[in-house]
Amino acid sequence: MAKSDPQHATVPACRDRIGRERAEEYCFENLSENERRVFEAHLLDCDFCWREVVRLGQSVRILRQDRELLRSFSPVEVGSMLGLSARLHWLLAGHSWHAVRASALYALLYCVALLIEVAYAFDSLGPKTLGLVPIIFVWILGTTVGALILLWKSEAKKRTRGLLAPALLSIGSAILLLVVLYGFLPGVPITQARIQTYSAQAAYLKWVAYGIPSLFLFLLLTFQCVVRLQAEVDTGAHAYVLAILAGERRALPPAGVVVMRPWVLWTILVAALAYSLAAGSHLLDSLLPGRFTSLFVVLVQVRWFLYLAFGVECLAWYNHALRELHRECIIIEQLQP
Repeated sequence: MAKSDPQHATVPACRDRIGRERAEEYCFENLSENERRVFEAHLLDCDFCWREVVRLGQSVRILRQDRELLRSFSPVEVGSMLGLSARLHWLLAGHSWHAVRASALYALLYCVALLIEVAYAFDSLGPKTLGLVPIIFVWILGTTVGALILLWKSEAKKRTRGLLAPALLSIGSAILLLVVLYGFLPGVPITQARIQTYSAQAAYLKWVAYGIPSLFLFLLLTFQCVVRLQAEVDTGAHAYVLAILAGERRALPPAGVVVMRPWVLWTILVAALAYSLAAGSHLLDSLLPGRFTSLFVVLVQVRWFLYLAFGVECLAWYNHALRELHRECIIIEQLQP
């Protein structure tokens, strides 16, 4: 077989679950003849799996050819060199881009929510609001990334209350923002509709009350789980991590860590989006015509898509990270004497 390896290209993840799972078995020559032929046919059409086979296959061949090199490392060390646990001591455990992307999307939600609350009075409140937006973005982005850094440092050391400080920082930053905006946002309703609407202050408080649980559920808890499992593999507990990922009842999660199944989180995200869409549609249907009604509608739609992007970013990353940890543990098991 011959195929170029696009080392520096951005390749979308493989959607074939069986194909992804057989990459390790193919490299370790554990497939039957028929399975091998089917997987090689899959490789011809899938750049993602091809890159995985090239990445893992080269390392496996080197280790098999050089027995002295293999004996100089433990199976855990060899597996770690091929997986996520080797990145535990990198900044944010090697997940910096995910941390920045997710935090930026979360910060944008705060900015758009503020614009929504003043949209109907944009002629009078718009200029001041636009001046506040960059400050709010930087504030929420910085405190959210800071919370993830605190979480990374605590989970790398396997602290049982690692989520406490990040939680206090995230909640405290939101409360401080509310205090600052309380004097700016009017205490009377701005949005004009046939139904009773909240005051600008209460409506923004309502958004924050929805936003913080989403931050915890989709970003902080998933990040904590992945980093702690990286730490467990890094210290040799790959069998324990493999049992957790397999959903074995005997494998209790580490103290202070919640291991959520990706499908559960996807279900919650879909339900939250469905509720938000239904509630938003009810409000949009009740709006009274005004000079900035169209601006309000566009901003509501933008917030919905930002929330979708935030959830998908967090959960897609979480699913991929758990799959990579599972792959690493399988490699270590394969190298065990």
